[in-house]
Amino acid sequence: MAGLGYRVKGTDISERSLERARTEAVRLGLEISFARCDFRDLGPVEGTFDVVISCDNAIPHLLTEDDVARAFRAMGSKLRPGGLLVITVRDYDKALVERPATTTPQINPGPPRQVLVRLHDWDAPDSPMYTIQLLVLTEGPTGWNVNQHSTRYRAIGREALKVAAEHAGFTQIRWNEGNDVGFHQPVMTALREVTKLRSAP
Repeated sequence: MAGLGYRVKGTDISERSLERARTEAVRLGLEISFARCDFRDLGPVEGTFDVVISCDNAIPHLLTEDDVARAFRAMGSKLRPGGLLVITVRDYDKALVERPATTTPQINPGPPRQVLVRLHDWDAPDSPMYTIQLLVLTEGPTGWNVNQHSTRYRAIGREALKVAAEHAGFTQIRWNEGNDVGFHQPVMTALREVTKLRSAP
């Protein structure tokens, strides 16, 4: 987006991720400002914006309905009247039915060669909660090394996200299939309407 001429402000709760983003911005010759922030509380971010984007399954890291509501209110507070909210998540309407145990391994030809294996450990057959185990296999001079990472998610479907957005005062909420808009996940768009947007209690 910055490469297309938009002014961009990037936030993340992870300082390590921000350092990587700063490095990539310098490598690409782009002017982007970054700030460490939890998207449930965007008060430290100065100003308001035409568009707020939360992509690649960030929302399901929030494990309670209250946290999701806080995030929608916070994102709305950073939008100008009539501003656009864009959110993408995995297709949880499908996942909650199929409850996949894994995904297709991803291979990085390197060097060094790497294989990413992702396992889904669902809490229970009727629970939206699950843990992802990420196994990163890296080829070395004497064989393969394995690093493991894990994180928690709450599978949240489209209707639940739509309701959360409505409760936060967003209007004209629409879902688009990823294939229709050239993205790998379903995309939700919504508009801020200043007369309806509710502030945090």
